[in-house]
Amino acid sequence: MTEQTEYRKLTAEDVTLKLDPKSFGFKSTQELEPLTEIVSQPRVVRALELGTGIRHPNYHIYLSGLIGTGRNDLITHALRERILDDSIPDDWIYVNNFEEPDSPIAISLPAGQGVQFRSDMESLIEQLQELLPKAFKEEDFGKEKEKLRQVYRKRGEEVFDKLQQLASQHQLTVQQMPNGEILFIPLKDNRPMTQQEIEQLSPEEMQELESHQDELVGMAGRVLQEQREIQRQLSSDVREVARRFAVQIIEPLVNELQQKFKFPKLKSWLSHFKEHVINHLNLFREISDVPPQAAMLAGESAIDPEQRFLDYRVNVVVDNSHLKEPPIIVEDAPNYRNLFGTIERVVDRAGRVITNFSRIKSGSLLKANGGYLILNLMDALIEPFVWKELKRTLKNQSLEIQIQDQFSMFSVSALQPEPIPLKVRLVAFGEPLIYHLLYLHDEDFREIFRVKADFDDEQDRDQETALIYGRLIRQLSEKEGLLPFNAAAVAELVRVGSRLADHQKKVTSIFSHIGDVAREASFWASRDKKKLVQPDYVRQAIQERIFRSDMVAEKIRGLIADGTILMQLEGTRVSQINGLAVADLGDYAFGRPSRLTASVGVGTAGIINIERESRMSGSTYDKAMLILEGLLRNLYAGEQPLTLTASIAMEQSYGGIDGDSASVAELLCLLSAISEVPLRQDIAVTGSINQWGEVQAIGGVNEKVEGFFDVCHAFGLTGTQGVCIPASNVQNLVLRDDVVQAIQQGKFHVWSVTSLNQAIELFTGMPAGDASEKNSFHGLVLDRLTEIAELLLEQRMTDTGRLLWIPGTPLDFPSDPRPPLPGQ
Repeated sequence: MTEQTEYRKLTAEDVTLKLDPKSFGFKSTQELEPLTEIVSQPRVVRALELGTGIRHPNYHIYLSGLIGTGRNDLITHALRERILDDSIPDDWIYVNNFEEPDSPIAISLPAGQGVQFRSDMESLIEQLQELLPKAFKEEDFGKEKEKLRQVYRKRGEEVFDKLQQLASQHQLTVQQMPNGEILFIPLKDNRPMTQQEIEQLSPEEMQELESHQDELVGMAGRVLQEQREIQRQLSSDVREVARRFAVQIIEPLVNELQQKFKFPKLKSWLSHFKEHVINHLNLFREISDVPPQAAMLAGESAIDPEQRFLDYRVNVVVDNSHLKEPPIIVEDAPNYRNLFGTIERVVDRAGRVITNFSRIKSGSLLKANGGYLILNLMDALIEPFVWKELKRTLKNQSLEIQIQDQFSMFSVSALQPEPIPLKVRLVAFGEPLIYHLLYLHDEDFREIFRVKADFDDEQDRDQETALIYGRLIRQLSEKEGLLPFNAAAVAELVRVGSRLADHQKKVTSIFSHIGDVAREASFWASRDKKKLVQPDYVRQAIQERIFRSDMVAEKIRGLIADGTILMQLEGTRVSQINGLAVADLGDYAFGRPSRLTASVGVGTAGIINIERESRMSGSTYDKAMLILEGLLRNLYAGEQPLTLTASIAMEQSYGGIDGDSASVAELLCLLSAISEVPLRQDIAVTGSINQWGEVQAIGGVNEKVEGFFDVCHAFGLTGTQGVCIPASNVQNLVLRDDVVQAIQQGKFHVWSVTSLNQAIELFTGMPAGDASEKNSFHGLVLDRLTEIAELLLEQRMTDTGRLLWIPGTPLDFPSDPRPPLPGQ
């Protein structure tokens, strides 16, 4: 470390952005087009091009890291621009399966024809309801029925005449009652005998009469059976006549539909439909013609037209008649029902849970069939049953609509609709961690999602940045009614974007954050009756956001100001320095200065990390302490052992601490304690250091600088106060306007360093020098370390009471108390 370079004092131009609104190319966001496309995300654009271009079914797309409002609109617009095949997918309908009613049939029709076919079927049913009853009342149909009745009445009379002739031979007459019963009455003088005459017959005559009646009863049974067969044949012939009349009406209408919809599966179903109608002509009888007993047995279905003709309805589950391009569906709530559809159930008047094919409802997967489905994968993962079914559906390329709910074990639908072939491209977005976990532990996930792209949360700041931000404001103005921004206000938003990105040459691409600031700036401007948002309102929005969340930081500053938290902001002091940390509350982060102290004494315990010993430090903090020990060995233990006992602590720290950003402060504090050289207390320092003494970048540099400035401002700025940061963090500085103004006026300062020596010279005011130089800082440190080592050698004792071992000398260990082994 013999090469010396000076630390650098930063100017106001170094710690903020200087933007020229006149170079933006617009005066107001009203002149711009709304932002609808994905910008400055080349990986995402490539992923969408690949995912939409490859026809393989398992090239679904995972977009990692996309957050913020408006993401669905961005993805939708990007997909719409990259659609290669603009053909409209088919409609899908479910119809009744006349052979297996529990297995409804799925039929695809060209877009728009599903609704058309449903309308045509409704018209057909209405025609049949009108034409069939009329046909059954026409004169020709009545004549046919009467002709058949006369034929069968004659046959019945002939059969009855045979019975009458047989009865006459036995002096009996036959009388058929209205209820169908047949009575045999004895004759006397060719007239029926009275009851009194029958009672006066002798026993022999009664016995003869009963034998004749028994013979005739057997004959009467055969006669009645033959009459019933005649009646059955009459009914069958009447139905056949009705069928012939119905066929003449139904067949032309069905043939017309079959000619209009020339699809084999649909033509086959229409043939089954025709046969079913012909076999169930009673459905088309007028309600007044339905016998009361039959109506009671049939229940509601005999009265309600929708229930009577339910088997002939058409359930259009997907209607693409309104589409002009493949569907792009956004599913905001990917639960089981919304994704896969369901079969609705109702409770009838009898209290039964019933369903039918007309209650099959489609989900977003089926609606997106032939196109794209956008969803948040994390939302799908936490929904019951969704992830497993989604994987199975995408792998099989087939969708089965089923009921899935927490009460399914108590009410199970018997319907098993025919599966529908699925051709959908899934575009899922989520956290990077979710992708990596699923990729490692879920084999199906690796097979399904073969295209992945990371959304970068920041982008390079260039000449197009202001235009992009301006177009974003224009989009919000159209959607939410925000006031337009002038170019200077957009420049302030760009500065906000750089601050969120923690880099002067970059801006955040999480547009939701910028949108929040823009909304609030528009609110403050509209409250003042302005028609245009100016930069002051953007700054006011930032200040208001800080004020709403700054209560904890304000209380800490108050504790520092009243002396509860000890902090020295002037003068110098040995073994004490001001370090900087960041407290992150989630929605707000602020810098918190802390005092670090060190103590050094004679001993060989090394550097004691008080935070680690009290179990209040994290692994990164502990690692930084070990790196400090390595750096001390590189600096001072080249020719002699490094022997000392030292402790370092962050004072008044009552919570966990982690990170390596305090390692420069800790090292300066420790070296000051060893050399007894005082350090400036009006400067706070942050930075990480490696084993070669190089100062490395840290995070939260803006919050740390501003946090120390706020504390100094509360005490009163002296003009010498400031912050020392790593030189590699200068590009991250986008400080608040009041801090920039204080730097410009010389009331506050920011210095950058690249090495330990530069920090030493800034804090001590003396040359760092080299360990071999007696009057340099490092020379003083080495002198003190040499003195400690000599004291230990003189005493030959360590601070733990054990003998000090000097390299190259034998150790006097006590004899081994164990007995010797055999053979020794």
